[in-house]
Amino acid sequence: MDFSTAAAALRAAYGPDEEEGAAAYGDVLAALGAAGVHPYVETRGGLAVCALAEDGTAFVVASNGPLPYSRSPLPGWHISHVPEDEVRPPWRCIVLDTLPADVCCDPPGTLDLTLVTEAVRAHAARCPNSPGASPR
Repeated sequence: MDFSTAAAALRAAYGPDEEEGAAAYGDVLAALGAAGVHPYVETRGGLAVCALAEDGTAFVVASNGPLPYSRSPLPGWHISHVPEDEVRPPWRCIVLDTLPADVCCDPPGTLDLTLVTEAVRAHAARCPNSPGASPR
């Protein structure tokens, strides 16, 4: 399967909520694209930025829950890697978590997109759950 084409088909089917999410998180979509994965916006269960890897697995960018449409309250990134885009995947790897320990009271974590690109790229190359991953 060509996952670039699959992600493009998801983007082509965007409705108003996905379009709004893509506008708010266009830089995150670009950072994931720079990491070599195929990004799209997902709104089932709340807003997330997702990306398909060449092995069919998915990266999911959220925060301390779904992403807000307004980025002003965003406390940090929580990026996971899952076998497929489903609610309860059989495995989940945490790729990057910049959320503060106490989201209520601690200062926000970093939202540096270079860190996002580097973390996704590095994880994709070494994840033991991904088919064809390099040994650690």
